Amino acid sequence: MSDKSGEWQHLMRINVGDKRLRNKGKLLLVGSCMDRFPEIVKEFSERDGGQAVLHVCLEETHVNQAGFKIGSIVKYSGISEITALTVDGSPHCVQLHYVIDDVKRHFAPEIETKHFVVEKGKVHEISTNAVKRSRHLSKIQKMLE
Repeated sequence: MSDKSGEWQHLMRINVGDKRLRNKGKLLLVGSCMDRFPEIVKEFSERDGGQAVLHVCLEETHVNQAGFKIGSIVKYSGISEITALTVDGSPHCVQLHYVIDDVKRHFAPEIETKHFVVEKGKVHEISTNAVKRSRHLSKIQKMLE
């Protein structure tokens, strides 16, 4: 997977202490199907002085494997900020948002997390509270009643 700005590294194929990660200190995690929106990924990757970009498909990689790898990257590479950017509506991609919040809550409370989804080509910022609430269907049901 590549775009005009260079190669997007696969999450599961990069060393957790890779110099490219350590040098940036910020990580943009994208669902692999975001290759349909290379201009959006490029714009995000260049924000705030640049971010390392890793892609993963949680339909191919188990969320626990991805979570362990992301947690290890945060610690070994000194990551201070993680942004998740995925398509909206995917039951697989939503797990990427869950896993970065779990890494923050359980292993690295000092990191900043940001969540964005793309729906019909438009980017939407999603609050951490919305990500957390979406994990609890009973709470969503009460909100709808």
